[in-house]
Amino acid sequence: MIAIIDYKAGNLTSVRNAFAAIGAEAVVTSDPGVVESVDRIVFPGVGAAGSAMDNLWRMRLADVVRRCAATKPFLGICLGMQILFEHSEEDGGVGLLGVLPGRVRRFPAVKGFKVPQIGWNQVNAGADYYFVHSYFAERGPFTVGTTSYAGVEFTSAVAKDALLACQFHPEKSGRAGLALLKNWLSGARCIAPAPEGAVPTGLARRVIPCLDVRGGRVTKGIKFKNNIDLGDPVEMAVAYSDGGADELVFYDITASAEHRPIDIGMVEAVAKAVRIPFAVGGGISCLADMERVILAGAEKVSVNSLAVRRPEIIAEGAAAFGRQCIVLGMDPVKSARCPSGYEITTRGFREFTGMDAVEWARRAADMGAGEIVVNSVDADGTRQGFELELTRMIAEAVDVPVVASGGAGRPGHLVTVFRETGADAAIIAGMIHSGEYTIREIKDVMHAGGVPTRLVC
Repeated sequence: MIAIIDYKAGNLTSVRNAFAAIGAEAVVTSDPGVVESVDRIVFPGVGAAGSAMDNLWRMRLADVVRRCAATKPFLGICLGMQILFEHSEEDGGVGLLGVLPGRVRRFPAVKGFKVPQIGWNQVNAGADYYFVHSYFAERGPFTVGTTSYAGVEFTSAVAKDALLACQFHPEKSGRAGLALLKNWLSGARCIAPAPEGAVPTGLARRVIPCLDVRGGRVTKGIKFKNNIDLGDPVEMAVAYSDGGADELVFYDITASAEHRPIDIGMVEAVAKAVRIPFAVGGGISCLADMERVILAGAEKVSVNSLAVRRPEIIAEGAAAFGRQCIVLGMDPVKSARCPSGYEITTRGFREFTGMDAVEWARRAADMGAGEIVVNSVDADGTRQGFELELTRMIAEAVDVPVVASGGAGRPGHLVTVFRETGADAAIIAGMIHSGEYTIREIKDVMHAGGVPTRLVC
């Protein structure tokens, strides 16, 4: 039996679903007795080191983890790896469990690199895995995997006796991640050494299919109007995941207008079906709604109109779940009323707020948003290309990743937006929903255009 430790710091549903996908039974537990009684232990986590350590001590799990890490097959994931070290710079300095020697540091401020690191990066200049983190472990005697970001070659995997820990998320790393979990269960080598002469390509730019959902079906329109039915969201999610998507995003586009919560059943179904990260938005009205979405299996929660009405929800969400889970969605439109030339709208372009788009992006990042999606109302659904000026201004204004959205019509549009704006990811919809292009074709053009890309195998 595998025990997945619940210390209130992670998307446990994704980890459990990944083991189920390879036919392994796992139980989620916070009971110290259960943890000590099982054969194998998984110690996952997202969020902040300080609150995670507080939870471990409060739940009487800290000493249990120390003992089990030394005596049983043990897998640490992301924050669950960092906590095994001695000390972290996070939260003003936090003492950790000390299972492994070494310290955890924050990525330095380097032009061209956003923090948190979000996306697919290579381990030992080989396989791509999904990362989302602001802090990293220094290299040490038990390092078996390294990855480069922001000018740092950091520890992305460690191994000591029966202990394996990784900074990336195998449960959300597609086939490579499932292979790692299978190898860990069988006792085989999990992390391949660097191939001779291999050169890391760095963090890939992400291609993110967007699925607007209404009444349980995917729909698509132009500038939020004249929507048509496209299909089942779970079936489409599987097809895009298998086709090479780096992430997915789902918007329940009528939930807020209908004053109802997001369709949790759909979130749970998608979480069971795909092994890549996904975000959801729409129908989020409070912190409890965010928690339900994350517990259902989503990695990120997108807030838009709610954040405009109640900006403190951004800080509250970041404090509760980690800033990497909180995405600010914005729908700007060209406007002479605002200094940047772009005004924030809400409720599906139905309300004009008078808020400047660039200033709002800065405020949201300062409050704790870990990522900002810039959906140009003027470009939405037109398939004439992304709004480059707007995307560039916001990417230059904030130090968190920025996602371009609205207007993609052909693969070259993605090459242009990545080359010219500093965007870290791009959302696509109509160009793939129509069947005109596949994700493989889009990524092949990106790669040929010199854009760092996770290619489709």
